[in-house]
Amino acid sequence: MKKEEYKIMFNIEDNYWWYVGLRRLVLSSMDGKDKSINLRILDAGCGTGGMSTVLRAYNPYAIDYSEEAISYSKSRNIYNIVRGSVCCMPFNNGFFDVVISLDVLYHINVESDHDTLKEFNRVMKKNGILLLHLPAFNFLKSRHDEAVHTRHRYTANEVKRKVEAAGFKIEKITYRNVFLFPIAVIRRIIEKFSLGSKNQMESESELKPLSSSINRLFSNILFFENKLIASGMSFPFGLSIYCIARKKQ
Repeated sequence: MKKEEYKIMFNIEDNYWWYVGLRRLVLSSMDGKDKSINLRILDAGCGTGGMSTVLRAYNPYAIDYSEEAISYSKSRNIYNIVRGSVCCMPFNNGFFDVVISLDVLYHINVESDHDTLKEFNRVMKKNGILLLHLPAFNFLKSRHDEAVHTRHRYTANEVKRKVEAAGFKIEKITYRNVFLFPIAVIRRIIEKFSLGSKNQMESESELKPLSSSINRLFSNILFFENKLIASGMSFPFGLSIYCIARKKQ
C-alpha cells in the first residue's frame, strides 16, 4: 500500500462508512465471547489500528509489515503490536483463540494466500475462530486497487476452497456491500470506457471525506445489511466477501 494511503486511512477510518460497517460486522461475530475469559485475539494485518482500537476491551495482539502502519497504530496506544509479515508470524503454535484478517490476503506482498491461511491455522488454538474479509471479483479492479496494491480479488467459492484447504471448517461465508454493488459495477464500466488503457493503470484512492449525510446513509445501509447477515442470510454477490471459519480438531 502506498504510504499516503495509510495517512488517509488513519485520518478518516474512525467514522468512514466502509470501516464502521465492517467493524460492526466483526463485533457482531464476537457477540457471546466473554471478555473476562482473557481471549487471545490477533488483528493480522492491523493497518493503522482501527479494528484493534474497537477491540481494546479484549486487549488484542496486532501485527503489520508496514512501518507506517505500526507508527499510526502505536499513536492509538496499541502496544501488543509487532512488525512482521502475516506470511510468517513470530507467535507460538496454538496461541490465539481468534484471528481477524480484514482485507489483507489480497495484497501484493502476500505471495501465497494458501501459505498465509496455513500460518493463521498454525497460531490458532484447536477450535479457534478465523474472521476473514476480502475484496470480491477481479472485474471490479480499479485505480483504487492500484493505490492499495491489490494482487487479486476473490470469489466466495475460491475463498471457501482455500480456507478449507488450510485446515478450517466454514461456518459462514457471504458476499457483502450488496446494495452498493450495482453502483460500483456501473462506475467501473464508465471508468474503463472513459479512461485510456494507460490511465487505467494510474492509481487513485477512493478514500475521500464524504458529507455527513452521505456517510450516514451508507453507514445505515451497511447496518441493515449486517443485521441480515447476522440473522443467517447470505448474499450471492457484493463488493466484498466475509467468512467465519473454525479450525478443525
